[in-house]
Amino acid sequence: MYILALDVGTSSVKAAVLDTASGALAAALAHVAYDLDHPTPDAAEVPAERLWSAVAAAARQATLRAPEVEGIGMSVMAPALVLLDAADRPCGPIWTHLDRRSRAAARQTWQTVGEEFLATVGNRPLPGGISVIDYRQQLVADPYLASETKSYLHLNGWLGLRMTGAKAFDPANASFSGLFNTMTDQTWSPRWCRYFEVDPAWLPPVLCGTSTIGHVRSAVAAELGTPAGIPVKLGTADTSLAMLAAGMGAGDLLHVVGTTQVLAVLVDRPVAHADRLTRRHGVGAAFVYVAHNPVGGVALDWLHQLCFREQSAEEFFDTTIAAADGRQTRVTLDPPFLGGDRLQIEAHRAAFRDLEVTTDRMDLLAALLQAMVRQHRHALDIIAPGRKFQRIFLTGGGADVMRRLLPEYHTAVSHPFAEGSLHGVSRLFVS
Repeated sequence: MYILALDVGTSSVKAAVLDTASGALAAALAHVAYDLDHPTPDAAEVPAERLWSAVAAAARQATLRAPEVEGIGMSVMAPALVLLDAADRPCGPIWTHLDRRSRAAARQTWQTVGEEFLATVGNRPLPGGISVIDYRQQLVADPYLASETKSYLHLNGWLGLRMTGAKAFDPANASFSGLFNTMTDQTWSPRWCRYFEVDPAWLPPVLCGTSTIGHVRSAVAAELGTPAGIPVKLGTADTSLAMLAAGMGAGDLLHVVGTTQVLAVLVDRPVAHADRLTRRHGVGAAFVYVAHNPVGGVALDWLHQLCFREQSAEEFFDTTIAAADGRQTRVTLDPPFLGGDRLQIEAHRAAFRDLEVTTDRMDLLAALLQAMVRQHRHALDIIAPGRKFQRIFLTGGGADVMRRLLPEYHTAVSHPFAEGSLHGVSRLFVS
């Protein structure tokens, strides 16, 4: 069976036709970039039509010279809040998880009901990371928004609605809404709906990511380049699908190298903790712990362009980083938040300390590498203290560097794999 897999990230949409029997690409991968808007420094939003255009363009490119597909599945950035009016039109731009305009709402929620929120939802009220905090901030800016809103969705739910006319949430995205009792009865919470002024009627059913939410409508099929009437799988968060593609178990670790580094493990009996994300996996009954290393792969790209521009990428990543690893220096990267940190309510910035006129660029690189290793160990202590991993799955740009750099990986069985989120979509169709 061939299916169209859509992987919607924060700057681009990837699409591919996959063979569900093997997970392999049946034709070339399509990649369509789109721009986020930043009307304020903390904003990261995208007009719904711009995002849909990117999805449709990527789908058409992927299916153009591929075998005919028999289904569509989705992997999405999470959360990404989409509010709809009575005619199912977006009430405004989609706020992505990179948006930090809701810090004031997050701060107020944490100060007033924070411990109760953490104990039931499983996460702190993080700006960008918990979508109802974004809704609260939008409501402060526009008190009429509550009367206009009739549906509260995340990105895959809205895309599914656009394709099929049906609305749904998957469990992972529900956990990121702030309106779902992840830690208790795993239903929409009357308590938090009242608190945040969300009408429970706005919230659709919570369905497993493998669920067929409907079938592609004729008009939309023409936009996507697919047959009409084929089933659409709801899908779930990109990290969850990467875990699914890897076939991860309880003794494994997923390490996604990106703007920040995401570390994730599966757990059966979660315990809420203020320094990590706790959510449903999105497929099946498992839960996921997530931590972030704020010194991400893009930090190395940044320093390469800033201080080592005359070197090729191959020379910098293969030779220069190896020379800086273990170099003694007084310079430190502290605070380390070069890529931000999704687990913080307040804004943080990075700083190099103990600089002198004799400091050179290798000192800066050594300090960055030391901070990367230090923050990696801290993240592991948050999600899996003392655990020896059976397998480590690495995905994303810079995965090879991480495997060489991190001492914990030298003796572990590591499995680099590319496009994990995209390939995980094919698993939605395997019973």
